[in-house]
Amino acid sequence: MYTGNQYILLFFVYGLAFFSMGIAAFLQNTSEESSFPLLKCIHYLGFFGIIHGITEWIIMLRITNMVPQYQLNLLLLGTFTNALSFAFLWMFGAKLLQKEGKVKLLIEGLPWLLFGLWLMAVIASYMRYQTTSLHWIFIEDTMSRYFIGFPGALISALALYKNAKHMEQLNIVTASLQLKGMAIAFGVYGVLAGVVVKNKQIFPSNIINRENFFNLFGFPVELGRGISAIIITILFVSVIKVFQWEINKKIKRLTKHQIVSDERKKMGQELHDVIIQNLFATGLQVENIIEMEPNSKFIKDLHYIKNNLNVTITHVRQFIEQVASAKIQIEDLKLRLTGLVDNFQRVCNIPIELQYKITEVTLGSLSQEKATQIYYIVQEALSNAIKHSEANRITIDIKTTLNTVGATIKDDGKGFGLQQIPKGGHYGLVSMKERAANVNGLLDIKSNEKGTRVTITIPWEESEDAEED
Repeated sequence: MYTGNQYILLFFVYGLAFFSMGIAAFLQNTSEESSFPLLKCIHYLGFFGIIHGITEWIIMLRITNMVPQYQLNLLLLGTFTNALSFAFLWMFGAKLLQKEGKVKLLIEGLPWLLFGLWLMAVIASYMRYQTTSLHWIFIEDTMSRYFIGFPGALISALALYKNAKHMEQLNIVTASLQLKGMAIAFGVYGVLAGVVVKNKQIFPSNIINRENFFNLFGFPVELGRGISAIIITILFVSVIKVFQWEINKKIKRLTKHQIVSDERKKMGQELHDVIIQNLFATGLQVENIIEMEPNSKFIKDLHYIKNNLNVTITHVRQFIEQVASAKIQIEDLKLRLTGLVDNFQRVCNIPIELQYKITEVTLGSLSQEKATQIYYIVQEALSNAIKHSEANRITIDIKTTLNTVGATIKDDGKGFGLQQIPKGGHYGLVSMKERAANVNGLLDIKSNEKGTRVTITIPWEESEDAEED
């Protein structure tokens, strides 16, 4: 049998694990700058961790009986904070799933609706029974676990698993495995904390309860919950290192870009202050000669030299402007594709959505040639979809892995049979294949009665950054 002191230690460690996870979540204060969905909704996990950790410490304090005059208050407070923490856990999973439309409203609104109904039931029970009976408090605690805690943990587990698959697609294997571990741990925790409850002679607590669990496994369910909490926290702390990596990559990239930008500006300034000024001075000397010797037999040659100097000055100035305003190629590609979509959107009635899913972790170097080929392949695929597909919607999805950058153009139109294309026909498809081959890319075209999908995958440039990573 487990003694009171063992339970005190158990609840202290259990609460400390979740409380530490909550603090670690709130320390990640760069959610708006991150490309990872997990970091964008991490504050909900932080609220869950801190509130749930405090709940376990409240239970620990009740076990110690240090303040016997406040036992009922602590019981009520712990029941309330437990249900509230479950609502935040549900919100974390709902936000992480990134659903849209009515599904989003449902899964994000349901936890607060259930919590509100539960709270009204608690207030009504308190007004009816007061403190003459504590049975209603444990019933309400059981209801919060069944209807908020258990589904909240399962939704979070599902969302974490989906994000693990996304990490896997980005070729971030370690983080993917850690997120899958968190998903499993949250699933186990959902069963232990949301289903295995006190026996209150209501179904299913009369079958699945703490007493039967102890008789079956030989240890209290709180120990299983505590172990799950520790595993979740350890894996979570490991996962957030990926976020720190993302931040460090961003800082490194911005620093390098700033150095390059400063060098370009310096070169532009030198070109302006030295080269252009010398060319301009030479032009003035030629003009003076023309004015002094208007009848010279070399007058045509002098005018030719003067015009050449003016043209050269213009070209140098244009070069300075291009150098000074040069951008990282992948960012330039995003701007060009945004402009392309805007232009097509003006001349057609088909909704076109550009999805840009590139994280700093997977951001590599892209040459001007590769960026240009991606742009023209997207342009051709988009043009074909608008002209021939009779689609209701077109999406352009730009995403990356550690090794590649890719673009997928998808429509929900009538499609076409690739085997039906006549030999020598559809020059656009041939052009896309040639463009992809020119930059060692892979072009994949799939089409059926449900629509057409064109995918181009191109490897990043070999760079110093890649070698350092």
